[in-house]
Amino acid sequence: MRVRIIYILCLILLLTGCGRRLSVDIPTAAAPTPTIAPFFQDRPTATPFIPPPTRTPLPTQPPRTPTAAGSTTNDISNLQVVPVYRDALSTGWSITNSALLTSLTLTETNIVALGRYAIAVTPSESTGVLFFTITPDSGLVLRRDQVAALRLRLSGGDTPIANDAMTISVVGSNRVPYWLPNDDSVTLEGRVTNSTEPLFPETRLYFLGLNRAIAAGEWAEIYVWLDDLIYEPEYTYVTGFYLKTSSDLVPKYYVDQIEWLVRDQP
Repeated sequence: MRVRIIYILCLILLLTGCGRRLSVDIPTAAAPTPTIAPFFQDRPTATPFIPPPTRTPLPTQPPRTPTAAGSTTNDISNLQVVPVYRDALSTGWSITNSALLTSLTLTETNIVALGRYAIAVTPSESTGVLFFTITPDSGLVLRRDQVAALRLRLSGGDTPIANDAMTISVVGSNRVPYWLPNDDSVTLEGRVTNSTEPLFPETRLYFLGLNRAIAAGEWAEIYVWLDDLIYEPEYTYVTGFYLKTSSDLVPKYYVDQIEWLVRDQP
């Protein structure tokens, strides 16, 4: 009996030791190693932006002189020509109201469309204005209802002129047939007369029918058909016109053979 008790005690001690050894040998579960790689992976290379093609592509075989769209629908043969510049300013016209021009000459000899001279203009960095106006003592009367179009020849000389780089505007009066700096006789519905916004529409070359740039060394014949202008106010007399651009768009340009096309008086 004593031997059996000793045997049982030994067995209990043996089992207790094994239990302690088993509890020590069980490995603990390893926590996953944290990583920040997903936040700093190399980004995929961005696809470079490619501008879409222009809305109106240049002609495959460009004509020597860009033509104005309006000129195909207006009968020029029935119109009288009233010159503004042909080698010199016509009587009754002035350019003294031009502004923000670095240089201006009426006797350019190297780049000429017709005749001996042309007008050479260098605009300043700000928007330069070549402004032709009828003088008070001119005796010239251009009625709006009789003026069909302004026609001129334009070139950039050694550099091209983009068809959105310049605007042309025709101005007028309801009071007198010549230009006055403070003439407020013309109004446009919804527009304050002394607003900084132009009262008369400033039309870009592409709206006048040029479907491409004027190439270097090329002269373009520009037609401004007054009846085709949009947002034009009502007025009685044409008193002047101007060309507007800046040196970053057009470093220098040349104008020649400027004239009005006028309908016969009824």
